[in-house]
Amino acid sequence: MAKIHAASFEAAWNENSLLEHIKADIGLGVFTPYLSGFILLRLAAEQAEIITLAIDPAHRRRGLAQDLISAACDDLKSRGAAVIFLEVAEDNLAAIGLYRQAGFAPIGRRPSYYRRNNGRVAALTYKNDIL
Repeated sequence: MAKIHAASFEAAWNENSLLEHIKADIGLGVFTPYLSGFILLRLAAEQAEIITLAIDPAHRRRGLAQDLISAACDDLKSRGAAVIFLEVAEDNLAAIGLYRQAGFAPIGRRPSYYRRNNGRVAALTYKNDIL
């Protein structure tokens, strides 16, 4: 998971950070036949959050991320979630397109939220009602 996350994000989470999330949150993976991607989710009452989603670069553009989002929505709905939130860096155009295709709509913006090697970039907040 740490290798996939490092290949996906400039400020990647290490093994310990990922392990803490696995212990506390909901995780789903896609295997082809080895782990090719994962999504981590948090659920509180009827509200859920996509914490992170990462796909191995060798397996991108095959619909795996869309499959994970779909499975996550189904799983969260079965657990009583009515809405899912997420934040995405405004310069991550591929992820923004993916989330919009999955039915997420923008609801807010956090200026200078993510650190980059060359500065900071805003986070866009998205919401999907999964009733």
